This record gives sequence, structure tokens and C-alpha cells, in this order.
Amino acid sequence: MKALTGKYYGLLPLLLLCGFYIVKATGFSLHDFGNYYFGGYFFAQGTFTADMYFPYIFNRDIAALGYESLFLSYAPNTPFLTLLFYPFHFLDPFTAKLIFNLLSTFLFLYSTSRLVAFYKIKPVYAAIIPVLFFLPVKNNLLFGQLYFLLFFLLAEGWLAYEKKQLFRMSLFWSMAVLIKVFPVMLIAFLLFKKAYKPAAYLIFCCALLTIGSVLLNGVEVWFFFFEKVLPKASNGEIATAFVDNYQSVYMFLKRIFITDAIENPYPAVNNPFLFHLLLMSFKLGLVFTGYYITQIKKNTLFVFSYWIIIMLLLSPYGSTYTFILLLFPFFSIVNTNSSPIVKCGFILLLCGSCNWPLQFFTNSVFPVSYCRLLLFLLFFILYLLSEKSTVNWKWSPLILVLAAGMSYYSIHTMRPADATGLLPAKSPVLIYKYTIADNRLTYYYWNENGENRMSIPLAASKTAEATIRNNQIYHNGKQLTYGNDNKTNALLVNNKTLIYLSDYNRGIGFYTLRVLKTE
Repeated sequence: MKALTGKYYGLLPLLLLCGFYIVKATGFSLHDFGNYYFGGYFFAQGTFTADMYFPYIFNRDIAALGYESLFLSYAPNTPFLTLLFYPFHFLDPFTAKLIFNLLSTFLFLYSTSRLVAFYKIKPVYAAIIPVLFFLPVKNNLLFGQLYFLLFFLLAEGWLAYEKKQLFRMSLFWSMAVLIKVFPVMLIAFLLFKKAYKPAAYLIFCCALLTIGSVLLNGVEVWFFFFEKVLPKASNGEIATAFVDNYQSVYMFLKRIFITDAIENPYPAVNNPFLFHLLLMSFKLGLVFTGYYITQIKKNTLFVFSYWIIIMLLLSPYGSTYTFILLLFPFFSIVNTNSSPIVKCGFILLLCGSCNWPLQFFTNSVFPVSYCRLLLFLLFFILYLLSEKSTVNWKWSPLILVLAAGMSYYSIHTMRPADATGLLPAKSPVLIYKYTIADNRLTYYYWNENGENRMSIPLAASKTAEATIRNNQIYHNGKQLTYGNDNKTNALLVNNKTLIYLSDYNRGIGFYTLRVLKTE
């Protein structure tokens, strides 16, 4: 026992921090855990269908169970997650959250201790983890998030890979892919490393788990996820169109180059092609650099950690709890012979990236509102420099050509907006229906207080219901819309103005009112 405590005493502060917030979480709202719990609950009841990805239906059915003060959304989670949380439906949601936090914390601490032992991390570095990762730890537990579990799966898969235990590796990593999708990039990591056998194991295991989930969840739900949910999530469309809290390169470039009459009326440059060109160049640059580093670097933890970092950089939406995955590059840096100055700078940037107080800056003028993203990018650059990594610039022309071609394709296949927003900025996030009567438009919306309504003046002497067929709006045989956004509740007002609910550029089912002049 004495030898054990002597070996892992550096992790005691992390254990205490986790214990403190496990207790605090018992008095906190269900928050994100509610999305997972009720997904599993509805699956257990046999009522989890593609409709559950529409937040109004999801929240309405939860409210019907007697739960109040909740505003949840199952998207963008995979159908597989309902299987993972099926056992929790036997418990009430608050007890289930406590049990889940205890289990995920145990797994997180277990894998962290194994990494510390495997790489012989000095206790002093283990002891500062609660300082560097204070907000990621806190928010994972308060929100009941999945990233402690995801860290466990990635860490155990990595240790299994290092020990050439391919079945264990593929099992852990395939579960990570089925839970959060973005770890699918580990297949690229293995292929670039010419580890074809591990890659084949991982692909096979992912396929096996997916087939199993399809058999249990149904083909329709998975088809809907790939066709509707995943494309929106990949564009950062989780709730509204512009969310500075995401602190992603995608959202940063969108603020600069994409105009929106309501949410972003004054971009620096209204140029969608430049937006796509820079975004594609950034993405391809990260992947090509990853290929180069994977080929030449002998430090396997450094290479693996690089892929973890770019998974976060490539994501269109970020959050504090995802940064718990930066433990991998932290262990990589402190385990090298980098100079104390480099390590100190790295630790300071890591601490800033993980704990930057967004609430004080997101309302600041752009681009000050993106300070955390800047810190994260500086952290990434210093990470590359720490191993004297250089970018192979000979690929730059190819990257630019590919990015330009992909941008051109994106622009010319992207349908322009059918209509414009009717309501001002900061209007309710989820409107689920509206009525027009007595020259007033009354819209009904859902938030943490349940159903609400609000009215605005609208001169309407005549209204007629328009037909929605194959997700397009028609009136008198004429097609009025062409976009692939979800639409509902379409009315033609005064024979010249079409009003309808749409989730254009928003999370699936997060409807708002849009208006289109038909004459």
C-alpha cells in the first residue's frame, strides 16, 4: 500500500478536485447528462426514433414525464449512445448522473494513473493537473459530460497500441468513434503510420459496432443521423448560426467572411469563397502536416498527441470540457527533454487555453472575443516547435490547389438562402409553431421554463396555408423554396409574403421564423 501511494501521490490533488465536484454536481441541474439519459430512456421504452433529434419533440416528451426546468437536445449525439445509457434508465436521472460521474471519474483516474506510470511522469507534473485542467474537470462533472469516458477509451486504446494489443486497441477506439465520431481520424493516423493491420482491426471493429447499433436502433435512425444530423454538426450548426462560445477556427472565419442579416450583419469581408478557401487550407494543412510528422517522428506519444490536438482544432464547435483531452500533449511535453523555458511557456498557454474566462470576453468586440482560440493556436504552434518540428512547405501549392477546388465546389453546390430571418438577434432559440390573427403574429417557443409565447405586429388581411412536399414549399403548384433546411408551418400572407419555420444554418429542429417575398 505504501509503495502504491508513493507511486501515485502526485495524482492526489486531482482525486480531491474530482471528489469535490462530484459532490457539487449532485446539487446541479442535469445539464448535458439529460441528453444522454433521456436518449437511453426513450430507447428503453421503444420510442427513440429520428423524431427525437428534433429538440421540441425531445423536450415535449421529457416534460410529459413530469420533468421541469429542462432545455435539452439529443443532437448531435449518435444513436449508439442510447445503447450505452440504456442501463441508466432503471434509475432516476439525478441518481443516474451521480453513478455516471463516479464511474467516469474512476475510469479517468485509472487511465491517467496508467499513463503516468507508463511514461514515468514526475509527480510534480501530475500534481499540477488540477490547476491546468481546472475548468475541464469541473465542467465535465457538473454537466455530466462524456469526455472523462472518452479520455479513458482513447488512453486505453493508445496503451494497447503501444503494447501491440490490437484487439483491445480496436475495441476502445471504435467505441470512442461510435460515441463522438471525430476519433475516426485515428484511422488516418494509423494509415499514415503504415500500421495497416491495426487500421484494419479498427475499421472492422467500427463496422461491427455500427452494424450492431443499426440492428438495435434501426436503419431509419442511423440514416437520418448521417443524412441530416452529422452534416449540420460538421458545420457547427448545433443551435444558432453564430456562437462565439465555440471558439473554433470555423466560427472565427465565419465571423469574418459570412454575412447574416440578423446575427452577423457587418462581417469584415463578405466573401464566402475566401471563407471556404481559408478553412479548407487550414484543414488540409493540418492533415498534411500530420502525415509528415507521423512519417518522420519517432516519439509516438508526440505524434498521437498531435492528432488529438488537430481533432479539437478541426471541430467547428469547442468547449472547456473537451480540453481534458489535452492531457495527452501535456504528458508528451513534460516527458521530453525540452528546455524549462519551452515547458513553462507550454504550461502557461495550456492553462490559459483550458481556463480562459469566456464569460468576460465573448461580449467583447471581435476579435477580442476569440482570445481563447488565439491561446489554443499559440499552444499548438509551441507544441510543434517543442520537438523542432518543421512543416514541409513543398506541399503548400498542392494544398492551395486542393483547397481552391474544394471551395469552388462548395460554393457552386451550396444553395443560396431562400429567405431572410424575421425576428431580431437574441430572439428565442427554439420556436416550434406560430399563428397569425388580428394583425398579430404569435410565436410559441421552448426554453428551460417550458412552453412560452410572444406576439409581434403583422399586417395580414389574408392568409393561406402553403404545402410542404419533400421538404420544399409549394403554393398553387409553384415551388417557392429550394434549400435543404427543415421547414414547417408555412403560410402565405396577403398573397405576396411567405412566412415559415426553418432551421436554416441552425441546429437540426432549432426553428426560427423566416420570410420570403414571392412577388
